[in-house]
Amino acid sequence: MAITGKPEGPGLVCPAALTAAADGAMMALRALAPDPVALPANGAVLLGERARLLELQRRGRISANLSCRLLDALDGRIALNFARQDDWDLMPILLGCDAVDGWDDVTNRVAEIPADRLIELGIELGLPIALEGFLEPELSLAGSLSPPSTGLHSSAPLVLDFSALWAGPLAASLLGMMGAQVVKVESTRRPDGARQGNQSFYDLLNGNKSSVALDFADPDQLSRLLALVDRADIVIEASRPQALRRLGIDRERFAARGGIWISITGHGNPERVGFGDDAAIAAGLSACMEQHWGQAMFAGDAIADPLTGIHAALAAWAAWRDRRSGIISLSLAGTTAFAMQAGIAVGPELEQWQTMATADTAALYEMREIWGPARDMGTNNAAFLGA
Repeated sequence: MAITGKPEGPGLVCPAALTAAADGAMMALRALAPDPVALPANGAVLLGERARLLELQRRGRISANLSCRLLDALDGRIALNFARQDDWDLMPILLGCDAVDGWDDVTNRVAEIPADRLIELGIELGLPIALEGFLEPELSLAGSLSPPSTGLHSSAPLVLDFSALWAGPLAASLLGMMGAQVVKVESTRRPDGARQGNQSFYDLLNGNKSSVALDFADPDQLSRLLALVDRADIVIEASRPQALRRLGIDRERFAARGGIWISITGHGNPERVGFGDDAAIAAGLSACMEQHWGQAMFAGDAIADPLTGIHAALAAWAAWRDRRSGIISLSLAGTTAFAMQAGIAVGPELEQWQTMATADTAALYEMREIWGPARDMGTNNAAFLGA
């Protein structure tokens, strides 16, 4: 509630029971865990970890971390997420002008352009942009998986985490808490951008992982990486498949030889850029807020990221436990739409939720303990690459 609602108004409960969805996924993960105590007591605590560490506040139509905004186009509403400073350089192209002067100028220009035109061009430019609406829930995990096999594993899985930022690293971190051996893989030329963010949050997501870093353009180092991929049981990535395929890392081949490949996208299209806040808007979260609270607003902090991270970890571990192989694709937007199916309170029920939440003076859930500082890039190269 501290990060949901208008800045000058009271904290609001989200009409969609996203905490219940997170709790349900965590209950399932704990039921599969060799040691349930090693996992968080519930899923809800994961939804607000970054906001608590960064002391974020509710900002209505502006995301809690200030990067994303809800904007009224000529015939609809969009979310525009400037998570990267370079995105500002593309604004004149998107808006058809010579230059833009801050958010107020962007807001005024967006209001004169049809939403579909903005979305189409924004996607083409590689901008994190989304049309507000209600997505059909999509979380089909078994379609590309092999049938389950019998027998117990003799060792814990080896997980390679190629992902960055939040959803993928959270999934890999949870698998590490389940007992997996997790290796964070980074390019020395393009490391995880989250390394430059809040250190405590980065450590929380990556403190229980080994670190491998290499120059993907170096043939010798790349051959060592390919050998490591061949040994892995689970790969987590949130990149464009073509980029990895050019390196010789083919997810279809990996799955065919018995591996589990977790692919995380923003909006279902691996070529499209998306982050947690704009993906949540595409799923229908701000429309849900408007429908039940009278105004479109953000709910939570990039909440599509932790929701997807929990579900990705559950899907990966369940597939590995059943000795299945294949490709599991999850999108931030689709997973959020799925989580919204946990229930939406309306009318008197929502008022009751708000009354109960406002009267609740109990302390917040205890934060997860940080395993320790995340390892420096390449700390474990010798152990995993032989270099």
